[in-house]
Amino acid sequence: MALISSPEAFASMSFDYLIAGGGTAGLVVANRLSEIPTISVGIIEAGEDLSDDKKVTTPLYMFDLQGDPKYDWDFTSEPQEALDGLQVKQARGKMLGGSSGINFMQFTFASQVDLDDWERLGNPGWNYQSMAPYYKKFENFQGGRPNLESLGINDSFVNQAVHGHGGPINASFTPFYSPMQQAWAPTLANLGLAATGDPRDGKSLGGYDNPMVLTLGSSHRSFAGNSYWKPYAHRPNLHTITKAVVRRILFQSISTNELVATGLEFIVDGKNYVVNATREVIVSGGTMKSPQMLELSGVGDRQLLESLGIPTMIDNPNVGENFQDHPQCSVPFVPKQGDLTFDDLWDEERNAFWTRIFEQNGTGLLAGGISNTAQLSWSQILGPDQQNRPAEMVAKYYNGSEGRPGLKAQLDLTAKKLLDPNEQAVQTSGTSGTGGRPKPGFENKMAFIGGFVAHPFSRGYIHINTTDPADDPKYDPRYLSHPLDYEVLKDLQFFSRNISTTFPMSNHLQDNGTMFVPPLKELTDDTVKDLINTGFITGWHVVGSCAMMPRDQGGVVDPRLKVYGTKNVRVVDASIVPLHVRGNTVSLTYAIAEKGADLIKQDMNGTASVAGGVPQAFTGAACVNLVDKFFLLLMVYTAVCMFV
Repeated sequence: MALISSPEAFASMSFDYLIAGGGTAGLVVANRLSEIPTISVGIIEAGEDLSDDKKVTTPLYMFDLQGDPKYDWDFTSEPQEALDGLQVKQARGKMLGGSSGINFMQFTFASQVDLDDWERLGNPGWNYQSMAPYYKKFENFQGGRPNLESLGINDSFVNQAVHGHGGPINASFTPFYSPMQQAWAPTLANLGLAATGDPRDGKSLGGYDNPMVLTLGSSHRSFAGNSYWKPYAHRPNLHTITKAVVRRILFQSISTNELVATGLEFIVDGKNYVVNATREVIVSGGTMKSPQMLELSGVGDRQLLESLGIPTMIDNPNVGENFQDHPQCSVPFVPKQGDLTFDDLWDEERNAFWTRIFEQNGTGLLAGGISNTAQLSWSQILGPDQQNRPAEMVAKYYNGSEGRPGLKAQLDLTAKKLLDPNEQAVQTSGTSGTGGRPKPGFENKMAFIGGFVAHPFSRGYIHINTTDPADDPKYDPRYLSHPLDYEVLKDLQFFSRNISTTFPMSNHLQDNGTMFVPPLKELTDDTVKDLINTGFITGWHVVGSCAMMPRDQGGVVDPRLKVYGTKNVRVVDASIVPLHVRGNTVSLTYAIAEKGADLIKQDMNGTASVAGGVPQAFTGAACVNLVDKFFLLLMVYTAVCMFV
């Protein structure tokens, strides 16, 4: 059978479960539901199948994906008031697998407190203990090649017991580290900030060489498209359509308080189609697209919907609110002359050389990436004479009286983490090279040390401003609108110089780590403000726009991920995150989707519980193999019958 359906064939079918969005989370849910042979699953995705595209699967080409309309939705924010009018680009993956196909492949994790806070916000069953099995379920931790030690990479912090083994997503250490990257962990150790354990345990802080989501041996990117979808796309009960834009959810009312979704309307090449769902519609458009789908379907703020002529099906002004991201900025240094940087990739002859190396044995520059990081508390990036600064800043800028329902509870928890010396406030890393295609003459002239604020106070929004699903929604993340975010980010820029001037990092930057890229000459309060206003970027970790919280506290979905006011519509993706977490969000999204799939199965089988534990059926790799063997036998039987 064809892996990709035609629009006519897709619309002619009726599915038990329809998934609006074949991104990171959507493909996880589709995979897990289609493990059940008697359940039919349909995926509608606006992007293409790029699971075998070399630019996607080759790690270092990640720098060349953003901004390319083939791979990236390339959203642009409203002018940011706190950034002197700067408009910030937001890359989101435009393919089967979504942003897991274009991200920078870092593999980091939320803390235990982060996830326990979700339960404190009114979400029973959403805590570290209940999420831990799902982190393991998606992961296949493979470690590293035998030569790691010869590269100066220390993986002694790894605790195999907290990682998953046998899941779809491969995680391993890259076989390539630039000189600057090799210096990272020893430098943090010399600052007294070595990793205190495996950060996967949700407790450890410090600097280390992080695994990446790549396959040991080939060094290819492991992502939802080539790990959750492609190997299973042949299942006869799983159907996928690409280059199709969801227009709206179709509803019928069974009572005044509860709507039933009957299917989806979608568009291909300007033509409208309708496809039916008999059990549920699952919205998995991500933080940028899920609220858009709901609003176009009449679920959102009545005033906004009426202004656009959309009939209000459910009046919930929380849709599209609570938008959160990790605000990020880095200090540009000048790398040591002669040191290899990622910019070597963009020289035509050198690119050909590195391509041969990568294709032959999965090593070399193209196998590299963002492979080092440090997760640190606010107090850890401050000097001995500044240890009172976090408490002073929180007292100055946060009095605990935020107006929007539910926000005070969120920010009280955020303030508590910000003051805790054992909880992460920032994530920092170093990059040798421009981090993209350098302008002619600027090759090998830049290296960056910096990072992002892990638990932001600022909240933004994302809403439709037209009725055309092909139009980008209007989004205003309101970066640094809360002064505490600015204060933490500012301190991180100053701390970057502590890293740059400490051995052995200082050996790989000009003037022992004191030379900045012009026009920056020194770090002062004024120059750091200018640096942030001009060099600010997203953390690419957007969450929260369909928050899982009580409805009267700002919620869009309940703890079973059902949209308030509906009987059979769920949102399963990072948009349901009520309160941001530390680390990169791809691991979080996989875990959310795995848990979401099990919640759906529980409700399907009538085994739902408030705590939402891990069901025994359909949870292991062995079961998946049995299911696929069943499909193979079924296909053989069908072929024999046809022949006879």
